[in-house]
Amino acid sequence: MNVLMIDTAEGCKVLLLTADKSYYKENLSNAGAETLMPLIDGVINECGIQLKDIDLFGACVGPGSFTGLRVGLATIKTFCYATGKRCFAVNNLKLNSYNNSSDKVVSIAHAGNNVCYIAVYDGDTVVEETRCVTADEAHKIAESYKGYAVSTDIKLSAAFSGTAGVGEKELTVAVQKHSKNVIDQKELLPLYVRKAQPERGEGDL
Repeated sequence: MNVLMIDTAEGCKVLLLTADKSYYKENLSNAGAETLMPLIDGVINECGIQLKDIDLFGACVGPGSFTGLRVGLATIKTFCYATGKRCFAVNNLKLNSYNNSSDKVVSIAHAGNNVCYIAVYDGDTVVEETRCVTADEAHKIAESYKGYAVSTDIKLSAAFSGTAGVGEKELTVAVQKHSKNVIDQKELLPLYVRKAQPERGEGDL
């Protein structure tokens, strides 16, 4: 089976898995279509297949960059529509947690303006659902979970002690764990935990 997975929650990451080999490319500074499409073309050309040869598509659905998520999900939905193939979705905080060897993980991602996304996992069990908190609250939550490891994205690597970043290994684990949860492209929806900046009112993070 050929599986193409992308992550545009923070930068662009593209993974193509075949039966016996993996192809990976990333650009951590830009999540726009002008970056994503060349990365996708790159792994497909390197593998020597065509888009129609991909059996399943996967995407990180957020939370993360509003623009990046819109670009990424629109791309995967279009691929599914054009090829008649199906897809699967991965939460960014769950994806982030795979950078840690522990099953018990407090996963934290940067949301901008001293705000973080946070979720807590014990293996496949969601201990705390993904939500938006201040950076100070995130530190307190992480400290309250004794015996839990901390996983963050690259932007928070200096602010929290723990493992940081998502790359080829984490996307590979996500494919292995989530590719059985197949959905139609119409069901592939972004996970927006935080309101877009123009919609935020007093008291909103």
